[in-house]
Amino acid sequence: MSENLMRLDSWEKVIINFFEQKIAQSKLYKARDYIDKKDREISSEKNKKKLQKLIKAREEKQNELNKLRVESPSTEIRQWIEKTSEKHTKQPIGVGKRIIKATHVLRFSHSSSLSDGLLLAEKSNDTILTTASLKKEFTYDLAHNNGALITISRFLALQLSGKLIIDLILEGNYSFFKPFSENQEQFEKWSTGFHNLVEERAIKTTDAAKQIYFPLINSDQKVSIDDVKYQLMTPLFSSSLAQEVSTIIRNVKFSEEQESVRKQIGGANRNPPKYHAELHIDIPNLAIQKFGGAQPQNVSMLNKNRGGKCYLFPTQPPTWQSQLKAPVYKKSLFDYFGNSHITEEVNYLREFLLRFENIGLSIKDPKRYKHLERWVNSIIDEVLFYTSSIQAMPSDWSASKDVKLKIEHQYFLDPCRNDDDFQNKRESTDWQSVVCNDFARWLNQKLTGKDKKFTPQAEHTRLWRQLLETPLREDSEAIKAEAKYSQQKDKL
Repeated sequence: MSENLMRLDSWEKVIINFFEQKIAQSKLYKARDYIDKKDREISSEKNKKKLQKLIKAREEKQNELNKLRVESPSTEIRQWIEKTSEKHTKQPIGVGKRIIKATHVLRFSHSSSLSDGLLLAEKSNDTILTTASLKKEFTYDLAHNNGALITISRFLALQLSGKLIIDLILEGNYSFFKPFSENQEQFEKWSTGFHNLVEERAIKTTDAAKQIYFPLINSDQKVSIDDVKYQLMTPLFSSSLAQEVSTIIRNVKFSEEQESVRKQIGGANRNPPKYHAELHIDIPNLAIQKFGGAQPQNVSMLNKNRGGKCYLFPTQPPTWQSQLKAPVYKKSLFDYFGNSHITEEVNYLREFLLRFENIGLSIKDPKRYKHLERWVNSIIDEVLFYTSSIQAMPSDWSASKDVKLKIEHQYFLDPCRNDDDFQNKRESTDWQSVVCNDFARWLNQKLTGKDKKFTPQAEHTRLWRQLLETPLREDSEAIKAEAKYSQQKDKL
């Protein structure tokens, strides 16, 4: 057992940890909460004297918590188990209304439904996302008729070595009570009380289930009503699947790491957003459906844990886009820019340069330099928008024998090519300088125009190159971070 966390390798430690983390009235919880608050204060305190006081107060409370971990099994935990079992021995919940283990809970369909549900036990290899196709073990829900049972449900959902307490009770195994009971009589009393809390039962459909079945009948086929087959159009809500989706979204989009990234890049309000080395993950158009209103515990245990929230992904039809082709037949990627939008941006920049041909680019008039930088960055944005589309194409397109594109441009546009020699040279070659130089050369050619009214100078070339260097580096770092994230995701 470490100072802060217990190794949960026994039912005694699992149950002690439950009181420490979940039961707000518990002395264990209050001590842990105090320590957590002091940890936050210590991490932000700069004054040495105040810091020492905080550390001392934290150490004293930690000693108190360690003592409570030893004493609580024989005091407040025993009292809670005694009180709970005694109540449900004297006033047992009727059969058919007790707490059940489920993956699909009927009360999500209608709040007036009883605590019925479907327990899905078998996995499948479905190619579509279903509860049965989840790669991880199911996260089981517990359904009950009374929201006041939420704490008991959480207790019954405690797990050790793949077994939930409710599983043990249904098997007639009450050994998890042993570390807390004083004698055999008390142990048997507790066993009876908790036996009266749970049950296994088959689901019973009701009008509140809101299930719609569609008959599968061929128009030219005559069959009796007893032979008609039906397709279920509205399946039961899967709380287990909703829990997995919710966990993934919290870990991916709303993790502390992502909150830090969003804060540093300035969120959606910064334009342009600030660069950050770590990958910024967003899930656009995410909707939230709430179950249970202000009383989510009335629906189920997991619904209470989610605060009644269920995340919904957008299902709009795809937006049509023109077919994108790999740039294989020209030496430079910049030779592919002929669209009217980028031409318009280049023309604005050319007019600006002709109007102020004698400006000092960086020192004589910073205001004009800022305008110049803005126009060039706008052109660079268009370039990177195009290149990001090429990078998103299936990798290895640059391995074709027909490719005439410069190798440095291939390093840029096909970064995930499955070729060790290609990747080694990509890492060891300064291809970014070649791309920046080619960009400056291309832009100068466009600015010169057919009338040759503008003559680019060395300082122009240097500036165009410098302005592309930073976003090109950021693009390369983002690709590395995304590849790292993909590797981590594949391991899950």
